[in-house]
Amino acid sequence: MILFLDFDGVLHPYPLGRAGKPLAALPRLWQILDAVPELSVVISSTWREEYSLAELAGWLTAGGGERFAARFIGVTPIMDSPDDYVPGIRQREIEAWLAAHHAADQPYVIVDDMEAYFDVSCKHLYLVDAATGLTPADADRIVARCATLKRNAS
Repeated sequence: MILFLDFDGVLHPYPLGRAGKPLAALPRLWQILDAVPELSVVISSTWREEYSLAELAGWLTAGGGERFAARFIGVTPIMDSPDDYVPGIRQREIEAWLAAHHAADQPYVIVDDMEAYFDVSCKHLYLVDAATGLTPADADRIVARCATLKRNAS
């Protein structure tokens, strides 16, 4: 099972603001990973354009999540676009990753705050409120969605 993960608006509010702390919602990500041991993470955030998977995984596991390091398995490809707000672009990148890794039949969930990056019909998207980032209630709902995906896959 795969979780495609955005950062801005998911792992911290977006915009961050002066009082905000980058990656403040990491404990909620770790809560999800603890609850769903078969879940691997592919980074779909634009941060993948500036940093390596090793750097990103290091930040996502530092300070208590080190046990999850091996579960960060990749980043989605970067598709050329005239700007960041091409409708459906992130969904296309995720679909390209799934095809390249022969994982199209794998159950997956996408955690993102930008609805415009996905088709209206995208049933895999779990939309987070960018103003708050990932909340404990979001984490619980994502765990429940993963449990449903697991049941449906067996």
